[in-house]
Amino acid sequence: MTGFLAAGLVAGLGTPGAARAQIAARVAADAPAEARIAGSGAMRVLPLGDSITLGTGSPTRSSYRMGLAQRLLRGGMQINYVGSQSNGSGGDNQHEGHGGWDIDEMAAEVDGWLADTQPDIVLLHAGTNNITKGDGPYETNRKLSGLIDQIRAARPEAYIFVAQIIGSRVPWELADDRVYNRLIPGMVAAKQDPLITVVDQSTVGGIDLHDLHHPNDFGYSKMAWNFYRAMARVFRTSGDTGKNPYALQSTYRCLAAQVVQDGEVRHRTECRTWKLRTVTAEINGATRRVRTWQTLRTVKQAYRVRVAGKVRTRTRLVSKWTGPGNLSTL
Repeated sequence: MTGFLAAGLVAGLGTPGAARAQIAARVAADAPAEARIAGSGAMRVLPLGDSITLGTGSPTRSSYRMGLAQRLLRGGMQINYVGSQSNGSGGDNQHEGHGGWDIDEMAAEVDGWLADTQPDIVLLHAGTNNITKGDGPYETNRKLSGLIDQIRAARPEAYIFVAQIIGSRVPWELADDRVYNRLIPGMVAAKQDPLITVVDQSTVGGIDLHDLHHPNDFGYSKMAWNFYRAMARVFRTSGDTGKNPYALQSTYRCLAAQVVQDGEVRHRTECRTWKLRTVTAEINGATRRVRTWQTLRTVKQAYRVRVAGKVRTRTRLVSKWTGPGNLSTL
């Protein structure tokens, strides 16, 4: 739907709520996405957020954006990313992802961005830095609600996809992330706006992250999948858009790691193949079989031998399936 068409509907319907309801009804009754956009150009999409939207943690800084655009195109929907920033592979890589920014900083600039880009769709992933800075989940949710209201006031006809944020590796932040994410659906539902959709990104975390806060490329592929599935339901795209990353049994992930060399802590990136394996684990005092991600590493193993009548300890290199260890220190 073009901005012109949607604006015309709003002008002819009285209240913005009634206008949005009729827009949503017309979209639901429409033909598939490729027919809707034929002759009107690609829909303008504004990815809005912080360093996660920018793509930190990915070597190409493509974030979820490139994977999402490819899935939408395979499903029959062409988009055009808009924004003042430009990062990532491919020619269509505009966005408004600003490293380190919280919701307050986005709110101070969003009116200008919306006026400049005139998006038909806004993809919003925000709140990570508010939690990190100590705003707490309830205050962060209040600020997110205000930012959504700003977007709606500036773009009455735009579709807004609001993400429940990915999980931090920092334990106390993750606890606040989970509370914040539980608040978002109720906050959005209270707005009674059929053009706002909540997208669950909270299942991205752990070894899906390159460091404590930013996804690796596999984590971003999950984000792209989650945004695509939400958009597919709204815009009725269909077809084979590629593999579901959540169904994979083997993946390639890059994780930041800390190592001690010559008495100094150094940081490096470790890229490895990870496999989903069934192992035996002790859980709450009971032995259970569980599925977990592990990678095959070469490690030193100590063993004892008798040499000239004396027991000696020696080491050898062996291959061993291991987990990621303490993710909060990687």
